[in-house]
Amino acid sequence: MLLRAEAPRPPGFAEVAAEIARASGRPVVHEPVPEAAYAEPLTGFGLPAGEAAWLAALFATLLDGHNSSATDGAKRVLGREPRSFAAFAPETWGGDARGEEVRGEGEV
Repeated sequence: MLLRAEAPRPPGFAEVAAEIARASGRPVVHEPVPEAAYAEPLTGFGLPAGEAAWLAALFATLLDGHNSSATDGAKRVLGREPRSFAAFAPETWGGDARGEEVRGEGEV
């Protein structure tokens, strides 16, 4: 059996950046890169212009969010409701002023 372990509401890149910023207390932003701005350095590295444009268009299509979908796969795998990214972020990026995670005694 194949399950897609996705969240019930997949967050977008900007939302993920905002949650990490909120949890860490550090500035984090998502800055989308236009296709042409992505393709240009690829051609500078020697990739033919047509292939660079195709690759940039491919990433634009994959990363624009329209491919994300809500499923119950994570719930089925975990046996419980999955946490939202907003609930996950503070546990991962929350911490002291240096950005280090604060753990209680005996926690790993």
